[in-house]
Amino acid sequence: MVKLSASVAETEQYFKQLFAEQSDFQAKRLAIGESDYRLFYFDTLIDSGVVQEFILKPLMLHPEAEIQDVVSILDNTETERLEEAVQAVLYGKTVLQLDGENKLYLLGTDLKKERSINIPINERVLRGSNEAFIENLDTNLNLMRKLINSKEFIIKDYTLGRLSQTKLAVMYIKSIAEPSIVQEVDKRLQSIDIDYIESPGFLDELIREKKYSLFPQLLVTERPDRARAYLMEGKVVVAASGSPDAIILPVSFWSFFQSSEDYQMGWLMSSIFRILRLCCLFIALGLPAFYVSISSFNPHLLPMNFVNTLQSSLKYITFPPALEALAMMLLLEILREATVRLASPVGQTIGVVGGIVIGTVVVQSNLVSNTMVIIAALTGLASFIIPSYEMSSAIRLLSYPALLLSAMFGLFGLAFFFMIIVIHLCQLETMGLPYFKPPFSLSEVKDTMIRAPVWNQRKRPEGTAPGNRTRLRNPRGWKR
Repeated sequence: MVKLSASVAETEQYFKQLFAEQSDFQAKRLAIGESDYRLFYFDTLIDSGVVQEFILKPLMLHPEAEIQDVVSILDNTETERLEEAVQAVLYGKTVLQLDGENKLYLLGTDLKKERSINIPINERVLRGSNEAFIENLDTNLNLMRKLINSKEFIIKDYTLGRLSQTKLAVMYIKSIAEPSIVQEVDKRLQSIDIDYIESPGFLDELIREKKYSLFPQLLVTERPDRARAYLMEGKVVVAASGSPDAIILPVSFWSFFQSSEDYQMGWLMSSIFRILRLCCLFIALGLPAFYVSISSFNPHLLPMNFVNTLQSSLKYITFPPALEALAMMLLLEILREATVRLASPVGQTIGVVGGIVIGTVVVQSNLVSNTMVIIAALTGLASFIIPSYEMSSAIRLLSYPALLLSAMFGLFGLAFFFMIIVIHLCQLETMGLPYFKPPFSLSEVKDTMIRAPVWNQRKRPEGTAPGNRTRLRNPRGWKR
């Protein structure tokens, strides 16, 4: 710890030596009457208007008054530690010292440049809130505070990254969240020793249980209302500065098939859409592999008319069904990646034109059958219905080993693949809780495969909120 001197000249010398190579660092002398002040700051980080209006002007108008009495900035702290002052300067604060005083004033003058709150891009809904997180952590916390006006809503600050000094905020509801889960999140975040951190990508890899699993173990959201909904179930939300996404944990496998819109429409419609998404999971994962198995090994399992149609479509095709499927799946991935990377209007055009033109040409040249084009299109659409981008990507990638096993062993290979997937899911844990728990009872299935009516969801999940499971007390009290 470096000892602070009461002499502003010595403090100035310390800062100048420390930031000797920084061209935007400034140490300004301010002489008012018989008082000698020093201001230390980075001119690229501060708001000069704030410095002028709320620091310099009051000091010049009231030269005899105490600094803390005239400087009208809310973010105003004092310190005797030079290391703390250095960190404050790096965060955009202005450090003020009066000659002869053995303390420094850390004044919040950082320049705030941020985009306005916009609609969610990746989690759009027809019903519900249209606010999304942005890259400014303070703004994101403000959004959450407005949604949860309770003293039980806790926000804890962290700073990670030796060089980046990235600010993180861990949020939870004190009376609902399981303390052991909050402590586990705290322990994992505190144990991270890294130069810089990107959220949510780095955080996901650094705190997840299974490092090599393709399945996402943390839920990423850009919606404050979705973060609030999970907080009310006893989960923990982690947000970081510089990222418009927040991480929710722990989550189960079923969470990746739920949408914010499920709770804005009737429970029956929501349940139908959830079942549709789960059906699309099997289509995206296994339809190309099932097609290869049937067409190559077990055509006798299909009705005779369908077999005749299938055989006629494959009669003049150059490649075997496995290569057909592999080529079309790769083509879909290329089109998807090109659409995402290009500018929005161009990307959509490339996606539509590329899909139509390439699909027509490969069929007319007898490289791919009509049936395979239909299967590839259906597989692609099914994968995009899954609300979570991370889960959708994992499912698409897993369809390749399913295709390989089906090409080698037919339906036996496909069944073996699904068995391995189920075993792997059952082995996964997130924050010590089971990741994949099949809902065998009516109470467990209420907000997993289907969405039960709100008035019937009286209990919170047992794993994340064992101490406060009562969610509803008298939801329809008007009906006697």
